[in-house]
Amino acid sequence: MVFGHTLDALLSPAARMDPVAMGYWKIRGLTAPLFMMVSGWAVILAVSRLPAKGLQLIRARLPRIALLLALGYALRLPGWNTRALLSGDPTVWQHFLAFDALHLIAVGLLGAVLILALPWSAPRQGLAFVLLATVALALGMRTPSRPPIALPALALAQAVGGTSPFPVFPWVAYFFFGAAVPLLAKSVRVRCAVGLAGVAVFLAASCWWRGFGDMSPAHPVLVWFRAGAVLLILTALEAVPACAAAAIAPLARSSLTVYVFHVPIVYGWFTFEGFAQRVGPRLPFHAAALVALTILACAIALDRMVKLVTREVAAVARIGRDALVQADSPCGSVERGQGIAPSARRHLTMATLRRGEGCASPRRAP
Repeated sequence: MVFGHTLDALLSPAARMDPVAMGYWKIRGLTAPLFMMVSGWAVILAVSRLPAKGLQLIRARLPRIALLLALGYALRLPGWNTRALLSGDPTVWQHFLAFDALHLIAVGLLGAVLILALPWSAPRQGLAFVLLATVALALGMRTPSRPPIALPALALAQAVGGTSPFPVFPWVAYFFFGAAVPLLAKSVRVRCAVGLAGVAVFLAASCWWRGFGDMSPAHPVLVWFRAGAVLLILTALEAVPACAAAAIAPLARSSLTVYVFHVPIVYGWFTFEGFAQRVGPRLPFHAAALVALTILACAIALDRMVKLVTREVAAVARIGRDALVQADSPCGSVERGQGIAPSARRHLTMATLRRGEGCASPRRAP
């Protein structure tokens, strides 16, 4: 994802003809389906570990859905022409309301929790996801229409199609296919067989069907091929040793921060110019790849910093709650600080001692 966007923005025309770059462009079409299917798969695994069920599950995931939508619209905020945005210019509003990857994952997550909240067995839930994916593909094949003028209608049109790079139809089908995999194909052999079937359908169609290369992204054959190829990739990754998987797991958990960080850096945001404007398509392949690697490393470091600050803030908030609870007992035990960050535990200990100055220690007699 980071490498694809960076190379697309910075590679020179001559570098795009390099054999390595040309090989990458041929497989780049799998990047977005891979991202969507892994997101759907991860949602199932994450929800399976939650104690919440039914309506509690839906309420528990609503903040995440709202966060994804807010970040998605924030990244598309046209700060370069706020006057036209405020005046209701249709072209600027089309850009702002267009659906991107984060919007799509938010919609997929909402659909997933609605299915998982139902008291159905895992196979029935998996079949429901397959049905939703099929409906998304069918709606994605409809004939495009002119964008409406009214903003509410324009927002709906951009969500389901329009000029969006990732409209709900058909792209949410990949999310639902990914969600169905751990529910229906728990065996590695089954997943491998499904993946091979998808690739076989694609190869057969490419050999016998004229005009195959001009099919739309919503065409069922192309979607089936991409889903099958991604499934084969994910099945192959299951052979990775557990120690190696544990080493790269933090990278997967940083995906949201990496995405939100790299998009403005590469393409710009609001009035800030990114590499696409400041540098442009003039770098050789190795230089553009080095820039992408640097952006990825900085994004991971930022994610760790944000998580560290979040843990410290949460620990300080627990200190405040403990202080309120112990307000009537100045000599309360400091053991309430166990299990929090060391720095926060020191703050809690000092706060407790100040409140209980002159009192007996909870661990040692005076």
